[in-house]
Amino acid sequence: MAETVTFRDLRYVRVKTNAIDAPAAFARDTLGLEPAGTDEGRAFFRSDARAYSVCFTAAGEEDAIALTVAAEADLATIAARLEADDFPVVALGDADCAARKIKRGIATRAPNGVAVEFVWRPLTSGWRYHGPRDAGIVELSSVALATRDIAADEAFWTGTVGLAVSDWAGDAVFLRLDDAHHRIALYPSTTDGLLGIDFAVEGVNNVMQNFYFLQGRQLPIVHGPGRQPTSGKTFVTTRGPRGLLFTYSTGMEHGASLDGRVPRQFPSAPSSHCGWGSPTTQAEFLGDAG
Repeated sequence: MAETVTFRDLRYVRVKTNAIDAPAAFARDTLGLEPAGTDEGRAFFRSDARAYSVCFTAAGEEDAIALTVAAEADLATIAARLEADDFPVVALGDADCAARKIKRGIATRAPNGVAVEFVWRPLTSGWRYHGPRDAGIVELSSVALATRDIAADEAFWTGTVGLAVSDWAGDAVFLRLDDAHHRIALYPSTTDGLLGIDFAVEGVNNVMQNFYFLQGRQLPIVHGPGRQPTSGKTFVTTRGPRGLLFTYSTGMEHGASLDGRVPRQFPSAPSSHCGWGSPTTQAEFLGDAG
């Protein structure tokens, strides 16, 4: 029987940029994230008690997402699984760990090209999150990934990494690693890579306040306000640096209702991504209508 791995959280998202000034200004002044310092071409931002949840980097690094493992031994277990399935594994050196603010870690690459880092003992700030504007953010909620080979990426995340499917919407896959409906969402696409980042906010009032804030800044509303039938979250989505999607959401399903539940299949239709009928031209949210 394969050894199990316990994951603690979706720890951070690293976003590659040509320069950090404009993305940093967007993160601070528009999203409402708290600046958490800069370091050799990197700008870090907090959304909760962790040391950082988003890093914009112009230091020659690639896009990456990180999952925290519960024990140091889990790193060896994950490494063995990856190597058995022919995914290359790199042990992060002391300088890499220091730059990521972690004790130890390993890295690989998902089929869609996004770097995936498994980290142990990431740094927590010890200070309450306080953004420069009151966006109501309470945590990094989830990340959306685009893939041209949805079957390969689903197999990687479920078969190799060991995450569980909560639901499908068409061929889009919602994956959980803790008590939340999903922390990673995979979307069939014409491109590979990072698609978007979702921040949980305190409530529906915050979703709507951010909606009007974005409108006031004449920023595009890509999707929403709406409600996602799969996870139950209420959301609004805009577009930011590099064309990535940035979402505020609240009300994602958590807890015991997910335990033992068989994954559900939702139609490949726009209504599976927004039950309120919010219009969007984002192909990944249109299903077969795209």
